[in-house]
Amino acid sequence: MSNRRADEHANGAGGLLSAVLASCRDAIIACSSDGVVEEWNRGAEEVFGISRDSALGESITRFIPADRRDEIDRLVNESMAGRAVAHYETQRLRSGGESFPAAVCGFPLRDAAGQVTGFATIERDLTDRVRGAQALREALAAAESASQTKSRFLANVSHELRTPMNAIMGMTSLALEEQMQPELRDCLETIRDSADTMVNLINDVLDLSRFECDEFELEEVEFEFRDTIETASKVLGAAAHAKGIELVCRIAPDTPELVIGDPARMRQVLTNLIGNAVKFTSQGHVLVEVSPLVTESTRCRMRLSVSDTGIGINEKDQVRIFAPFTQVDGSSIRNYGGSGLGLAITRHLVDCFGSKLQVESEFGRGSHFWFDITLPIPEKKQAKSEHVADQLSGLSALVVDDNTASRSALAEQLGAWGMNADTVDSGDEALRKLRRSADAGNPYDLAIIDAQMPGMDGFSVVSHIEGERTIKTKPILMSSTIDRLEFSRRCAEAGATAFVSKPISQSQLFNAVTQATGAAALEGESRLGLYDRPHAAPRRVLLVEDTPANRKVVQRVLQRRGHEVIVAVNGSEAIEAFKSGAYDLVLMDVQMPIMDGLQATEAIRDLEREESRQPTRILAMTAHNLRGDRERCRRAGMNGYLAKPLDLAELLDLVESEEDSPRMEPPTPAADLPTALARLRDDKGLLCDMIGFFLEDSPRLRETLRESHQAGDYATLHRTAHSLKGLAANFDAHAAIEAARDLEDAAKNEEADAIPALLDRVDNTCDEL
Repeated sequence: MSNRRADEHANGAGGLLSAVLASCRDAIIACSSDGVVEEWNRGAEEVFGISRDSALGESITRFIPADRRDEIDRLVNESMAGRAVAHYETQRLRSGGESFPAAVCGFPLRDAAGQVTGFATIERDLTDRVRGAQALREALAAAESASQTKSRFLANVSHELRTPMNAIMGMTSLALEEQMQPELRDCLETIRDSADTMVNLINDVLDLSRFECDEFELEEVEFEFRDTIETASKVLGAAAHAKGIELVCRIAPDTPELVIGDPARMRQVLTNLIGNAVKFTSQGHVLVEVSPLVTESTRCRMRLSVSDTGIGINEKDQVRIFAPFTQVDGSSIRNYGGSGLGLAITRHLVDCFGSKLQVESEFGRGSHFWFDITLPIPEKKQAKSEHVADQLSGLSALVVDDNTASRSALAEQLGAWGMNADTVDSGDEALRKLRRSADAGNPYDLAIIDAQMPGMDGFSVVSHIEGERTIKTKPILMSSTIDRLEFSRRCAEAGATAFVSKPISQSQLFNAVTQATGAAALEGESRLGLYDRPHAAPRRVLLVEDTPANRKVVQRVLQRRGHEVIVAVNGSEAIEAFKSGAYDLVLMDVQMPIMDGLQATEAIRDLEREESRQPTRILAMTAHNLRGDRERCRRAGMNGYLAKPLDLAELLDLVESEEDSPRMEPPTPAADLPTALARLRDDKGLLCDMIGFFLEDSPRLRETLRESHQAGDYATLHRTAHSLKGLAANFDAHAAIEAARDLEDAAKNEEADAIPALLDRVDNTCDEL
């Protein structure tokens, strides 16, 4: 009975094995110890395209490429030793001799006695997988190429827009330095403000492009934190006043004066948030607050917030508002204006700060935006007001303002200086309190009074103070008006000791208080005009600029400061001028006809080396403003970078500096793998595949580049450079991307003279990878 059951079990197992062999779509091949095929299943027929009858009795080497036949020795040796061969990838041959990719594993075959008689392999056709990977690679390359194309398009559009804006803003700034009628000055200031708005819109579009292309970096410099916050608030003060709303800036007294970070981007975030709040608020106020959360000796964690009493946002719309080109609904753009980019860019910037932009809002009841940020604190330095703040300690003040947030912020700041501050919300209540304190023999030292209040306004309060001899309090008026001349005239007529404009900065308030009480004023508040700065030694400057209007702006600014300016209109003229004279500085436009600024700079550096001349400072002046543009300027040999439209004060600072201008940032790594990995959602396997594709394909592509150049085949050269650029873009190899892009452009324009050097550059960047 037991033998019969054993036979039945064996027959059943044999039937199961036959079913597996017949139904498996992978090739299952059994061979003798000398490699002769003894079994060839239906899957093998489909994979290799060879029938079972044709395969049986053949050597397995018939189905393996000649350069892979050492695999058989390994399979035989491992099998005869009783060991399996783990999965590996290789090549196999179909019936027509066509090679295809395959995955193979092997194991020994044994007879009934357990002796090894041969080996078997299971072989899977990987053609579809490889094609899928290739399709993915091409899709990624195409997507990256499209993104890079868009980025370059935006950069070029930026250049074309910035060039005329540079002339408009420069000439307007020059004109505003002259004496003129108030009406004309108002017209010029309107032109300047409109140009600023246009430049801000250009910058918004470019910032969005940088975020999408991962071409964004933050500065880390020491800056005055309070001044940055107050400046951002001041910029929107006029807009808030025009709408009849109060803009209040409250910065906690224990906020660090100096921090390390990116002041320009911090100012941009706050300007966007405040501007948004002002735009969507028609009554009430906008409150900007800064509150330290945790302060240590080397860093401070703070909360920055902007609240308003505006239209508010429905909960369902609070995610949508952070999308580019989006406002709560389409009519918002028509009713309120704007590009719809502000909050999208602000969110990205706050992300770059290592924080997250939060929002709380209810429709019809205003909005509250905030984020927390940790900033390093430099070594302890004395705050600007510390040396005289003790003069204010113990003084008493009455704050008169109908806006609760404004009263609270002022009282808090006065208290931080050791003053005793009381608050009231109307002119009538202020006079009652002033009279009571005077009758008690303890009059307030000063009163800070809002000029615009319902009922009795500030001017009327001051007139009463001046008319009542018993009130000895010194009045200070404050207003959010933008007509400072008219406001100062009315203050003087009313008898105010000093005046301040809203939103009130700490330094402005401090100076007004010290002026009213006779204490020492805070230095550094007045702003020097463009030509009022201390005298600097004359410089000899080579100005290389092809746009006449831009030449006029720079030439006039420098000449009025006593500098000698020699002009060249393209790179070729610049080289000739450099050969014939010595210069303290070269101001080099980047994009010019005949020879651009990069080529001219490289030629000047070569000339200096050949003649053993001391290197001359060369500053780029360009409307291109992406990270790659700065990198190209640095590689060409430039020392610094001025973005158009030019800041004329910054221009003079660099020209008149006794030290070398700031160096360009160090070169970027050959590949930004962390950024690439983040873009691929931390899929390390996929990143390795992308790098593997590059290493596998780039040698062939580089060879094709050389061959097509020798044959004068610009179409193939252009197409191949484009493919190489796409491969490099898959893992953010920026230097190789730019080298391939420049070669692609040169091939498109058939720039025969430039191509050899660009081919060398492509080889160098690829070798570096």
